[in-house]
Amino acid sequence: MKNQINNDIFYNDNFPRSNKYDPAWIIDNAMGPHPLWLTEFLLQSLHLKPGMRVLDLACGKGITSVFLAREFGVQVYSVDFDKWDGYSTIANGWNNAKEYGVENLVTPIKADAQDLPFAPGFFDAIVCINSWYYFGQDKAYLENVLRFLRTGGQLGMVINGYPNETPKNVPNYLVEFLGDDQLWTWKSVSWYKDLWEKDGLVSIDMADALPDANDLLIHYEAAQLAYNPSAEDETDIYEEDKGEYMGFVRLVATKK
Repeated sequence: MKNQINNDIFYNDNFPRSNKYDPAWIIDNAMGPHPLWLTEFLLQSLHLKPGMRVLDLACGKGITSVFLAREFGVQVYSVDFDKWDGYSTIANGWNNAKEYGVENLVTPIKADAQDLPFAPGFFDAIVCINSWYYFGQDKAYLENVLRFLRTGGQLGMVINGYPNETPKNVPNYLVEFLGDDQLWTWKSVSWYKDLWEKDGLVSIDMADALPDANDLLIHYEAAQLAYNPSAEDETDIYEEDKGEYMGFVRLVATKK
């Protein structure tokens, strides 16, 4: 059973745009820690203007697409593979767009990130929130997705990763938490920066980690448990880590 929660349970001075959204709606539709915080953090370094065409890549249930459209007046193409058990991300994305009155700005599309159905140079910007590791850790993917971005357009992503350098010995608690299927996906800021710079296709505008990510993860976990006490509690792992290995990598680049 879910509880009523205060509208300001997610309040954070660093994310004034995100503060405007219903916290229960965020938790119900999130597929990872507070995607609007991550999007707002990304957009501190990726610059959008009204009317731009923006690809929201692997957007899950589309709340990041709602945020992009509502906050920046951009035309969002909300793309997801739509193969999650028990629900349709595309249908959820469309319902979310209608709920927030941006159905004229959000176009949900079922598509594989490896086989996008767009014309070359179609987008002014491409964003990806906490999904890049599903398809983007091969350097060939960067060239692939850049085909759909105009010259001078920006590509940006935020992804789970190491806030410092990749450790030589990953602590046991993190190995157990991530498991073999996810541990290999965690990379550092410098790893992603080197990958994107390797072929000279982009110039890097920003490569860093989310400040105070550990505090934000604990904050999100507390709010989620207040709303849904039966949710899995991951607070202990965050408190043990203290922000040493668990964070979020931000990368923003401009296509040459």
